[in-house]
Amino acid sequence: PRPAGRRLTHLVRDFLYAQRVQAPVELYSDWLAMGNVNEFVTFVPTSDKKRFRMLLASPAACYRLFREKQKEGQGEATMFKGKGTQPGTRGDIFPAGYTKRVTINKVLSNDALAQQNQYVQRCIDWNRDILKKELGLLEEDIIDLPALFKLDKQGKAVPYFPNTVTMMVLTRDLGVPKPFGPVAGGECCLEQQIRALLEPLGLCCRFLEDVTSYHDSLGEVRCGTSVQRRPFSFQWWHFTP
Repeated sequence: PRPAGRRLTHLVRDFLYAQRVQAPVELYSDWLAMGNVNEFVTFVPTSDKKRFRMLLASPAACYRLFREKQKEGQGEATMFKGKGTQPGTRGDIFPAGYTKRVTINKVLSNDALAQQNQYVQRCIDWNRDILKKELGLLEEDIIDLPALFKLDKQGKAVPYFPNTVTMMVLTRDLGVPKPFGPVAGGECCLEQQIRALLEPLGLCCRFLEDVTSYHDSLGEVRCGTSVQRRPFSFQWWHFTP
C-alpha cells in the first residue's frame, strides 16, 4: 500500500478489530487507479449449501475466451459497437475503440496490453489466495468473469471495457455493466459467457449501458446507485463472536 493508504488502513483496521463481530480481511488494491476492492471481487447469492459464489475479474479468462473465438474464425469480431465515436474524458487511458475498430485479433496481437494484463492477473491472484484462506473457499466456489485492464500514465490499472464484476446485486437480479465485447452472430461474446456462468445458478443478468454516465469517468453502475437492504431481525451489535 501507499504511505497515505497505510495510515488510513491502520486506523480503520484498529476500529474494525475493536468491534469483535467479524475480523476484517485485508486485500491489496493499490494497483488500481481508483483502489476499490469491488473493482475485482464481488459476491452473488446461491441456493446451495455454500449460499454464495465469489466472482473475480479475470484477464486470463478473457484471453482464453478471445482465443477460443479466434480459433472459431471470429477474430474480426468488433468490440465497442454502439459505444460512441468520441474519446471519453480520460482519453489517455481508454482504448482507441472509441474512434478505431478494435477486434479480437487486434487485442490478442497487442503485446503491451498482454503484459499489462499479466501484471493485473498476478495482483488479482494474490488477493484470490488471501480470500480462499480467510473465507475457507475452494476453487469451485469461485467464478472468473472475463475482464481486461490497461495501465494509465501512473502505472495504475483501469478497465479496458466496462468492468462486469462491479455489478449491482439485487438478490437474484444482477445489474451488470454492459461490456461492449466482440459481437459475433449478433451477440456480444462477453455477455454470452457471463450468462453461461451465472444463470445456471438461478441468477438473472441485466446488462446496463453506463459508458457515458460512469465508465468514462472511471466508474461503473455501482457509482451512481445503491441498494436498500432489509435489516437483520436481531441487534447485531449485541452479537458475541
